[in-house]
Amino acid sequence: MRTLLWLLTLLTLIAGGRAFAGGSTTQPSTRPTTRSSGVTVMPAADGTLLLHARDVSVHGTTVRYEPAPNKNTVGYWSKKDDWISWDFQIERPGKYIVTILQGCGSGSGGSDVVFAVGDQQLKVTVQDTGGFQNFVARTIGTIELPAGKLELTVKPLTKPGQAVMDLRSVTLKPVQAG
Repeated sequence: MRTLLWLLTLLTLIAGGRAFAGGSTTQPSTRPTTRSSGVTVMPAADGTLLLHARDVSVHGTTVRYEPAPNKNTVGYWSKKDDWISWDFQIERPGKYIVTILQGCGSGSGGSDVVFAVGDQQLKVTVQDTGGFQNFVARTIGTIELPAGKLELTVKPLTKPGQAVMDLRSVTLKPVQAG
């Protein structure tokens, strides 16, 4: 009995040590899943929407929100069939500039990805930024949005490297009439 207790204690310490050392003891699911954030992002006073990784809904088997402070991103995007989405509210219809904050490891750039709201699409080729957590802001285009609750989807078309990209945020900023 004493040996069994000692063995259980040792196994607990080893497992806890791995988690404590920054390693994860959980593996990604291998079954397709949809994990909704349950969040509808609301605009700031100036109408800008910040679609942050922490508010994402994931659709797939490996892609996920990575909350570690040095990451704080959608990552682990190693399967082309996985995709993500955000629900958001537009109060002022009009044209919006779309800016993404993306990172991509050396040798993994080149994925073609579509950002879409309804039938409007912006196709982007992911840039290699020298590291998955080396985030670069990129303006990818302009879209026309009606008022109401909408969904932005991000779906890869190709994935030539290790992963699609890390995506920290998408910003929708109203175009000022002028």
